[in-house]
Amino acid sequence: MHPSGPPMLPCPVCGTPATGPDGAACPTCGLPAVGHAALVVARIGATLAELTRDRDALLVSLHAAAPGAASPVPAVQAPPPRTVPVPQYAAVAAPPPLAPSPAPPAPAHRLSPQQVLLGLGALLLVAGAVAFVALAWTRLGLAFQATVMAVVTAAACAASAWTGRRALRATEEALAAAGAALLAVDLGAAYGKGLFDIDVLPLRLWSAIACGVVVLVAVPLGRLTRTTATWPLVALLSAQPVPFLLMSTAVLSGPAGVAAAFGVAALDLAALLRLRAALTPVAAVLALLWIGAGAADGISVAARSAAAESWTATAVLAVAAATAVLALRVPGIARLLPGASVVAALGAGVGGLALACSLNTAGETGQVVAAGAGVALLTAAVPLARSGTVAVGLTAAGTATGVVGVELLAVHGRALPLAFVFLAATVPAALAAVLFPRLRVVATAAGVLAPVVAVLVARGGELLPATLTGLLLALVAAAAFGLAALRAIRPEEAPLAGGAALAGLLAAGTSATASAWGQVGLQLAVVGAAAACYALVAKRGWTCGIAVADLVVAAWIALAGARVDTPEAYTLPAAAGLLLVGLPRLLARGPSWAAEGPAVAAGLAPSAFLVVTQPSTVRLVLVVSVAAALTVGGALFHRQAPFVVGAASLGFVVIGRLGPYAPLLPRWLTLTAAGLLLLLVGATYERRRRQAREAVAWVVQMR
Repeated sequence: MHPSGPPMLPCPVCGTPATGPDGAACPTCGLPAVGHAALVVARIGATLAELTRDRDALLVSLHAAAPGAASPVPAVQAPPPRTVPVPQYAAVAAPPPLAPSPAPPAPAHRLSPQQVLLGLGALLLVAGAVAFVALAWTRLGLAFQATVMAVVTAAACAASAWTGRRALRATEEALAAAGAALLAVDLGAAYGKGLFDIDVLPLRLWSAIACGVVVLVAVPLGRLTRTTATWPLVALLSAQPVPFLLMSTAVLSGPAGVAAAFGVAALDLAALLRLRAALTPVAAVLALLWIGAGAADGISVAARSAAAESWTATAVLAVAAATAVLALRVPGIARLLPGASVVAALGAGVGGLALACSLNTAGETGQVVAAGAGVALLTAAVPLARSGTVAVGLTAAGTATGVVGVELLAVHGRALPLAFVFLAATVPAALAAVLFPRLRVVATAAGVLAPVVAVLVARGGELLPATLTGLLLALVAAAAFGLAALRAIRPEEAPLAGGAALAGLLAAGTSATASAWGQVGLQLAVVGAAAACYALVAKRGWTCGIAVADLVVAAWIALAGARVDTPEAYTLPAAAGLLLVGLPRLLARGPSWAAEGPAVAAGLAPSAFLVVTQPSTVRLVLVVSVAAALTVGGALFHRQAPFVVGAASLGFVVIGRLGPYAPLLPRWLTLTAAGLLLLLVGATYERRRRQAREAVAWVVQMR
């Protein structure tokens, strides 16, 4: 601004002071008549500021005059306006900054009358062309026919471009659609009516040529009329069937068809990078559809074709999977397609299925290789798990190949290689359990079950006898219980213990089917000892019960095999097992019926019953001695269960042993003794009643 004159108004566009004579342009942005434009903007701003002040004053007055108003609300003062001296006018206040107005709601997408009219017009135009071709074609000469159709089609296309340049978007798209439809009608009529003798060509070949002509016409028109979306869409859709129309049915059903599907998908992805934003979803959907069709066709060709075609299809699938992963490095493609891990998993999985199908063409050797390759790929994926995409691909490929290989071996009844495959699966499971805590539970369960399944498969194929199968399962169960004891209070403890219990049950059942009871007893003893060690280390009550049951049944089977028929040989091991189960409660001085009660009852009650039913001097002496010891011990240590069981056993033995001799006593002696007893009880009734209550209370108070 000049130091002596008034300050110059700023340019409304760039803010540069408007210097120079009237009508001069802005020296910075080139706005014509910048001085006059700045003056008008300043006057408008001053008017807006004055209106704002008047509005605030009116609101204050209205609030003060309203009924029930407590106190007037202070006026909201607008910021003081910035006065700018204006030549030949009074000072004009610059407008304060206005808050941006909210964006208007997006209009609902409805079919407008204009669109309806344009659509009907285009449809009628195409219908007229079809009627012309169908009815008036033969009445006109060849030159006139071609000229009329070419002129009408070219006119529709030119009109589309002309309306596009005048921003008539709906009309532009309608005419472009009509032009594309007319072009298709022209090409179809030319073949159907034998124009230029092109009807001698095969229909598939002419269809491919027609699609190519449409592409050659639509691509230049799309580049000339960049606002038209119809021409790029027509070119994209017309290019889809061309490769398949150029191949015969026999060629199309082989690896060439698979390669063509992936080639079209690649072209769609390449077109996706060049198309406008509105058409990229269409290209992405087409690419995904062709990729899915190519994958399904590739697996089918690999499964049903001869070795050469099968391996070729597998190679095509492998190349396509690698190309898909590499294509994700392009930002435009990565934005519309799934992530790298998903693409790698799907591609590797499809490749693994095809690989297993191709290996199946080699017979049994190929099936074994397929199953072994699956295990090898899974094993290689474990150390590479931190590499992301590579590990995902190896895992998917290994799973697919291994599953198909195992299924083929199972269908053809090849038990020996199938058993070795399941046994080898323990390696990747163990590696995953060691290296990755997040997968430890699942991997541990798989590592325990894999050898169990391997042994059962070998048994199912009659490769192992029942006794050896049971022994191997028992050893697996013992090893699993040992690992569970080492990994107590850790997440992998549960699958180890559960797998061990299942293996032990299967071991006993397998040997029992062959009536090898001695083998069953040995297996139960092995599993029971291992389970007992685990139960003591991990303090697991349910496992202790399983261990005791295994050991007791093992002892019973061994005794039965030795033809031992003494009942105490069976009851005493059960009593010892029950005592072992209740040992923690006994050491903690818990309730006697939960600690030693079941063991005492199981060990003494059957023998007491036998003393009465099958008299034996040795058994009588032992039962009375043990019962008396339990009664005295229960009284001294205040334990209810041994006291009650011991006293009840003594009473049962005494009554049972003396009962047969009661009828031999003289009647007078019996009557006299009964009378004296009644007199004694009656005379001391009150005192005996009080003593009985005290005795019952004393017994009840025992633990």
